[in-house]
Amino acid sequence: MEAGVRVYIVEDGPARTFDLPRDGGAVEHLCWADAPGGMLACINVHTPGCRQIGIFRAHADGAEAIVTLDDDVRPAEGHNAFEAFREVLTRGVPVWVDPLLNYRSRGYPERNHGLVPIAFHVGSFLTIPDVDGETQLRHAAEFGERPPQYVPRPTIVPARQLIPVNGGVCGWTREVTPYVHYTVWDEELGYRRFDDIWMGIILKRLLDHCGLAMSYGPPCVHHVRASNAERNARLEANAKQFNETFWSWLDRALVDALNPAERSLASTWRAIAGALLQMDNRWARREGECMLRWREFFA
Repeated sequence: MEAGVRVYIVEDGPARTFDLPRDGGAVEHLCWADAPGGMLACINVHTPGCRQIGIFRAHADGAEAIVTLDDDVRPAEGHNAFEAFREVLTRGVPVWVDPLLNYRSRGYPERNHGLVPIAFHVGSFLTIPDVDGETQLRHAAEFGERPPQYVPRPTIVPARQLIPVNGGVCGWTREVTPYVHYTVWDEELGYRRFDDIWMGIILKRLLDHCGLAMSYGPPCVHHVRASNAERNARLEANAKQFNETFWSWLDRALVDALNPAERSLASTWRAIAGALLQMDNRWARREGECMLRWREFFA
């Protein structure tokens, strides 16, 4: 196991159904039974949100940075994803950005680039990109011939801008962990498969208000298994429609909600949750409640 890296594998079920090598204690195998009392009421299970059990355990064990990966990703040849995340989350990204990729622009410093601290970083899927079911149905045959293209270096998302957060390859610093909440699904409203996207919207606004940075770019990992495109399109339909207005509604609500809030993560989190609780939408009210419950586990 990579020095300094501890792995938490979360099986999405009430009990473990397979065995893993202990590897000197560097690998921990978790399931629903390992969640603290009451946690399952505020996170998703039978969905990617089950990883929050491992996220909580890693934080409790003192992790300084946390990286989460889907079970169908593999490392790109010659690249160490953990090292790339470590570099971004512990060192930051350069203050200076060179618009040229193959030469050094006039005026771009040769040595003193400076560094901007990063609180949350989003990686990328190779081979099979992170697209919705409708896009997958239309373009899946092209992925091999025209593979996805990404920025070649870690890049900061400017304040007030948003990015679709791929919850299957991302990482963050310890202080952010109590505020990484994969949003709940709502079967009655048909809000599914947008848990990481809406988590990213909420988190980005939290970081914006607190003056912290989110970035995206390398590392890129191979995505080796595409899920069923027709099923994805069906499950995503209602959430895609709601997604068109959710982020702009939230931005309008936060103008007043964040005005009196201290620029601390905890105060801002409570203000955002409070704005969701006031929304005329069942999912939003439940998500606001679950956000507040999730935060309590880190008291």
